[in-house]
Amino acid sequence: MINTRYGAPQHELNVLSSLLRDGAAVKQLVDWNRPDPQYWLQVDHFKTPWLGDAYYALLSGGLTDIEQRRRAYPNADPAQLAADALIARMARPYQERAAAGDLSAQAALNDSAYWADIHSAFRELAQPAWPASNEHLRHDAYVIARAARYPSSSTDVPFELARGRGYDNDARTRELAVIGAVLHDADRAQQFHYKPSSPDASPYWLQPQDFGDPATAEIWDALVTGPDPAIALPAATDPRLTSKQRTAAMINHISTRLFYSDYHRSTGDEGAKARLDNNVYRAIATYLADASRRDFSPYPENVAVYAVSFILEPSIPAIVEDLAGRVRDHGLADASLYQASLELSTNEHALNQLQERLDQAPRTLAGYATPDQTSMPAPEQPEGPSYTSRPIERGVLISLMQDSNQLHRYGPPRALAEQDFTQPEHTYLFKAIKSLPPHTARDPWILAHQAQQMAHYDGAPPLDHQELSNIAFEALSRRVPPVDKAAGHLVTMTVRRTARDASTAVQAAARTATDPRQLIDYSRQQFQQATREALRYHQQSVPEPSRYASQSQQANFA
Repeated sequence: MINTRYGAPQHELNVLSSLLRDGAAVKQLVDWNRPDPQYWLQVDHFKTPWLGDAYYALLSGGLTDIEQRRRAYPNADPAQLAADALIARMARPYQERAAAGDLSAQAALNDSAYWADIHSAFRELAQPAWPASNEHLRHDAYVIARAARYPSSSTDVPFELARGRGYDNDARTRELAVIGAVLHDADRAQQFHYKPSSPDASPYWLQPQDFGDPATAEIWDALVTGPDPAIALPAATDPRLTSKQRTAAMINHISTRLFYSDYHRSTGDEGAKARLDNNVYRAIATYLADASRRDFSPYPENVAVYAVSFILEPSIPAIVEDLAGRVRDHGLADASLYQASLELSTNEHALNQLQERLDQAPRTLAGYATPDQTSMPAPEQPEGPSYTSRPIERGVLISLMQDSNQLHRYGPPRALAEQDFTQPEHTYLFKAIKSLPPHTARDPWILAHQAQQMAHYDGAPPLDHQELSNIAFEALSRRVPPVDKAAGHLVTMTVRRTARDASTAVQAAARTATDPRQLIDYSRQQFQQATREALRYHQQSVPEPSRYASQSQQANFA
């Protein structure tokens, strides 16, 4: 939900409002479960810069400044005092930078209209009439933190922890059994704890994206893996409370969190609005209370094994297929080869983390697939752009025949490789040019003979004599531009073609039931190969030609 008056999400404004009115509420944002307690809501979680700056100012002394002013002036307007103190604290970093000679900081300090506007905003946020509640500060903050980590493509929808996938009621019941076992005894969450190799990774090997239902995914996040989880509530492990009371406290925390998430999603998500209108959270609380019964599952102490068998392993094909889809949707659409390689390497990192989580979980299989299970399905027919440029390939070969010394120039020409040519005749002509001295590579008869011989030694079908003759004739009859830009285009097409083929192969494998460990290994190999191809060329990366540029370039080489 975006507040149109301030151009900021309502949940971000609510957090600032709660802290301005009662500084003690900040204790709700401390992660006391860490050896070094710290605030789990970070400055960079805020999408609105001036609110992030205000949050930092409050945590770095602003809350103390406000309290001191209120004690010194007990009869003054508390909202005015809070706004004055926060503005003064926010200005300090600008003043320090300006004193060091930062002209932009000096200009910001001199913009009186800006400071007047945010002072007015803070004064309104600090009023008791602002629609925010201190008891719900932690839930507003949760929405901010999750929206930062899981951006959504839908307008005003803060986050999506998982995408729904088709599965039956038995699967949902088993997911609820895992959740219910932890609700019955919060100490069971330790069965999901591990030490990841990455410091940024969650310390729990079962994650929300493993759940097949977005609702159970969000419940697991609110219960175990998310910021300020229910298992961290003092009431969750208070020995003075009965088991039923501890469970009720956690369920109330979860249902309130789900309500707040949907409240902030409701302006851009019809499903969230419908859930609000139907008050489904009461029904969810009833389901969770039922799932937390000791006899909901046969042996609730097997909660970790249930999680592996019924949640984690079945989710792996969907997760892997999503990663492959990201290559198509993001890596192939970007003009930069470096960005394509970054997308591929990010996927490889995600696969490594998935493998680590699976390895740390209680194994339900005896290891990897047996030898008769190792075959993977053949990739489907490529979809979308062909990522081939045969007229440009022909032009590159003509240019190299006229001056093969271009292959030694730094940049795309030196990076050219045989896989950059998609037609057999072009591939072997390129190999022949590289194998011959410059003066010999100009001779069309010798070059064509060398190409045919190389194809014969490789066991390839005979090359098309007509294609070889056409290229040789053009090399003798007309001059073409230097190879630099055209070589860069071929490099770009190779990277995109390789990434496309890798994603196709991974998606095909994910749709076939295999050992999840085998699927991860196979997918990693595919992405590694594509990543190596992209990294080999990223220094020679060039923007993908526009439609006009591509047509004109092909015309030059026609």
